[in-house]
Amino acid sequence: MGNRSRALVIALGIFFVGVAVLAKFYAYPTLAVAPADQVAHTVSVGADATIFSVADLAEKTGVELESRRTVRGDVVAAERIGKALGRDVVVFDTAVVTDDSKDYKFPDDTTKDAAKTELAPLSFVQERVVLDAHTGEAVRWNPSDPGDNSGEYITTTLKPEDRLKPEEGSPFFQGHEGLVLKFPFGTEKKTYKFWDTTTRKAYPISFKREAELNGLKVYVFEQDVPKQDLPQAKPLLVPGKLVGEQGLDSVEVQRSYQNTRTLWIEPVTGAIIKGQEQQLATLDYQGDAKVTATRVTIAYDDATVKKNIEGARENGRDEGGYQDKAAQLQLIGFWVPLVALVVGLLLLGLVVVLSIRRRPASG
Repeated sequence: MGNRSRALVIALGIFFVGVAVLAKFYAYPTLAVAPADQVAHTVSVGADATIFSVADLAEKTGVELESRRTVRGDVVAAERIGKALGRDVVVFDTAVVTDDSKDYKFPDDTTKDAAKTELAPLSFVQERVVLDAHTGEAVRWNPSDPGDNSGEYITTTLKPEDRLKPEEGSPFFQGHEGLVLKFPFGTEKKTYKFWDTTTRKAYPISFKREAELNGLKVYVFEQDVPKQDLPQAKPLLVPGKLVGEQGLDSVEVQRSYQNTRTLWIEPVTGAIIKGQEQQLATLDYQGDAKVTATRVTIAYDDATVKKNIEGARENGRDEGGYQDKAAQLQLIGFWVPLVALVVGLLLLGLVVVLSIRRRPASG
């Protein structure tokens, strides 16, 4: 091999090693970031549920519940908060509406306290969360300026004045913690902490097994939220006859809740492909469960799972498609660095071997 050929091979070897380093330590970290402008919709369905009808003051069985979640990113807030904290963050506004009617819509006139009418949904929760753009971990952001509305909050009404902001020691909301909407890029087979909106706390969620959903490899995680009383802003009163106290017009009861949550995670992107919850909420009197408020096993419907895997357009935007996104990240984060490094080292090794072979014998 001549000097010019040797120089060319060395240059190519260095080039491929450089490609490996750039792909692994620059391109992959740049791409492995949750999109700040993400919009996502999921639909969960729970058949044969038991709920408590406020209108009838009785349990209803055989009910089909539908829960719709909307997630919308706030790019401006993410940039501002990220700059203030000195880290990459994303900010998402989420809303979850659960009802026994399909595709529930709030009344057009929300100024008449619609949340207290028979037109209100069975459940409504709205949150703003700030997340680390790489790990999906909740980031505390509660600006001191009372006029700054960019901070995290949680509420069960449509009224802005009802939004609860983080308060240290509060029984109602101390701030988000743990994973909330996604798992880290490169999800590991271990135990994380995952947010439970109802109790407003994070609990351990553990890897259980590998599985496949429509041909996509996923990690299955399970979480047990133990039975506990939910804090009440004011006493919860019901007619005495509901709890066997026929002689009392009303008695104070306590709402309790427990849940078993199962999540199917695409491990490269950390995306939640499917979620399922086995919820049980009861009205307890003198320590005993007297009325079932909610008993349901509710999970993403097939269309949501398919969208999350294969992708689809909804309201003019692309959503889901994590099978292709995982393949792209796997290519950039693993295969490109590996192949480029091997090729680069082989080329450099070739130069060394040929140089040794051409070295004249001494003596």
